[in-house]
Amino acid sequence: MENEFDDVMRKRTDADLVKIVNGPIDDYQPAALEAAKREFEKRNLSETQIVAVKQEILQEQAKDEAKANTPLGAGLKILAFIFPGILLLMLSGLFKAEGYDRKAREMVRWTLYGFAGYLGLIILLTVLNRVL
Repeated sequence: MENEFDDVMRKRTDADLVKIVNGPIDDYQPAALEAAKREFEKRNLSETQIVAVKQEILQEQAKDEAKANTPLGAGLKILAFIFPGILLLMLSGLFKAEGYDRKAREMVRWTLYGFAGYLGLIILLTVLNRVL
């Protein structure tokens, strides 16, 4: 019995189908999950092919994890501290969108450090101006 997802699942790679079939059930609509299972069975992949696809998935996950844990460089930290602003916060959003989670967090952190540093400097100068 065909459903609206059969055509979509035919276009998916073997790795995509393995992820869908073996992944959390709540991630997909029941009709999509059934279509993925039917397509997976139609392809009749050998055990060797399934193992190769699972290896490919593991390598992709390791690559994504390494990307997510890449630290922000010292130059960008200094830039964010000296020139804090909206543009750097937008750059942090781009990092997040590209999968660089740690870079995004560190960019926000160093931008906030910069704001705090300038605020502290303004308060210090105001206090010194009143004292002198």
